[in-house]
Amino acid sequence: MTDHAGSHVSHATVLRFAALDPEARLRLPVGRFTTPSMSASLLLALLMMAVVYGGAAPFRSAGVGEVVWRYLTAFDRIPIFIAFFSCWSLSVIVLKLLKIRAQQRALRVRFAPEDPAWHISRATAMQVVSAIEGSVEGVEHFMYLHRVTGALRSVRNVGRVGDLEEMMSNRAADDELQVDGGYVPVRAFIWAIPVLGFIGTVLGLTEAIGQFGGVLAQKDADLQALTRQLTQVIGGLDTAFVTTGEGLVMALVIHLTLTLARRADDMLLDACRDACARHVTGRVRVAEGID
Repeated sequence: MTDHAGSHVSHATVLRFAALDPEARLRLPVGRFTTPSMSASLLLALLMMAVVYGGAAPFRSAGVGEVVWRYLTAFDRIPIFIAFFSCWSLSVIVLKLLKIRAQQRALRVRFAPEDPAWHISRATAMQVVSAIEGSVEGVEHFMYLHRVTGALRSVRNVGRVGDLEEMMSNRAADDELQVDGGYVPVRAFIWAIPVLGFIGTVLGLTEAIGQFGGVLAQKDADLQALTRQLTQVIGGLDTAFVTTGEGLVMALVIHLTLTLARRADDMLLDACRDACARHVTGRVRVAEGID
């Protein structure tokens, strides 16, 4: 995009945010950088719910399908809420991973030649910015390029490279805080999902204890009547333990996938920091090109 003096060579578009970001491609509300918007993730979660329950519904009458449907819908309907929050959590993580992949593409944009003698001066900084903005659509949506263009616009106002490094370090810290804030909803869901399971446990145990009290009260009941009552007691215990198990399993799955997404985000942040140090602060010469 630039020659060795920093002058503009070509404005051919090399990167389009609307073609890379999953939310932008679907014309959904777009979250900042790697953070999905809540409305887009909610729509994806509802789609996941439709696939899961729509796929299981035709087979709910017999065999394995009946068992699967029971575990998806029975037990005081607690599994439905567990499935909803699980799908919402997974949709956030899936969108985040896709958005991270889109952000990584910006790291391939080269505005600084490999020639170590090439540098950015106060006179040429805005030419580099113009080259980037002319070659990339949606610069402000790419974490790396947004940070680079913001720094280059400030080159004329800094007195030394150390000031620029401090400015970019502050921008990096702001980006890290923004990225970390994107995990708050999923962390809340990870907390809520096992709690829903425990609520099912309370409901199931309450039902079982109530039914067991009824069994003890029927002193003159025959064996068949007692058997029916004990079956209802066991049904209450089933609700208690199944919902807890479902909640704990889904919380574990979401936590593990969240860890993978967090690692990918950290790697992106490190890559952005390294690229900015190599291609911006390492190439700027504020003492040159003063008008």
